[in-house]
Amino acid sequence: MKKLKLVLFLTGIFISQNVYSQIKTVKGGNLSPAEIDAFLQKQMDSLQIPALSIAIINNNKVVYQKAFGTKNSQQEKINDHTFFEAASMTKPMFAYTVHQLVKEKVLELDTPLYKYLPYKDIADDERYKLITAKMILDHTSGFPNRRENNKLTINFTPGTKFDYSGEGYEYLSKVIEHLTGKKIDEVMQQYIFKPLKMKNSYMSFNEEVNKNLLDGIRDNGERGRNEPYLQPDVASSLYTEPQEYAKFVIELMKESQIKNSIFQTMAKPQIEIHEADMDPNLKIAMGLGVFVENTPYGAKYSHGGSNGNCYNSLFQIYKEPKVGFVYFMAGCKLGEFAVRMDKFINTGK
Repeated sequence: MKKLKLVLFLTGIFISQNVYSQIKTVKGGNLSPAEIDAFLQKQMDSLQIPALSIAIINNNKVVYQKAFGTKNSQQEKINDHTFFEAASMTKPMFAYTVHQLVKEKVLELDTPLYKYLPYKDIADDERYKLITAKMILDHTSGFPNRRENNKLTINFTPGTKFDYSGEGYEYLSKVIEHLTGKKIDEVMQQYIFKPLKMKNSYMSFNEEVNKNLLDGIRDNGERGRNEPYLQPDVASSLYTEPQEYAKFVIELMKESQIKNSIFQTMAKPQIEIHEADMDPNLKIAMGLGVFVENTPYGAKYSHGGSNGNCYNSLFQIYKEPKVGFVYFMAGCKLGEFAVRMDKFINTGK
């Protein structure tokens, strides 16, 4: 009887590991897990990426998940539960939370935020009274990404152009705490982590993070960590792993097909992005929490993250083929890897 149970158990393992023997590309082709392994290992070697963890999604399910590389200079191997800094990929989760609160009529997207909570950090510039939650989420607030010399400024009339800003998210998080009467990590638990059963994701540093967080890459090439986030920062402080973040991506993928869903509101283009270093052929807009791009394969939704010491990350969703991925890495050549990964998930090459 024990032998029979063992056989059934091992058979179950074998089946569970090979259910998805073919992974669909955006163009409709198929990739084997071995082909994906080979591609990723080649990129890690050529781009000198010491650690990468990735989940690929087809039709609302994780169909491939793997962790490659080392956790630290002691060459300890990473695994599926190694933590990464999600960096700015914290923002879409907070944006989704804000949209839920809008749905519950806790706040309105177009109401100036000062009417909910005056902001003493910028009270000397009356233009701040124009800033709304909508402007924060589509990065048209006029705030810089981060203040300099502890001085917050407004760099243009709010609502008139795009300029990526973490400071805006900081102000909006204070408004949310004020309106809900809860700390922001409690709010995130209530609206994101608990509903999606994300048990290994944290908005600030703790012992579990300390035990499982991999080291990044310092400027001198040595492995090392950033200063820990001892307090939640809705723009950048999330500690998580791809399997966890994939739960959120899958929810967005599902909602992309549901009329008037929260994600459909998030994904409505608000302002086109035209940066000097951008490919002029790209058609990218900022939604209310995610980037939106028109591609030959239909709408693509995405958001990336980049903290110091080369903690880099990205998620992408192609709406119609229902193909996406999320990855975290310790690797400095984030742009090159992102381009190669996007091409690979599109064409298999």
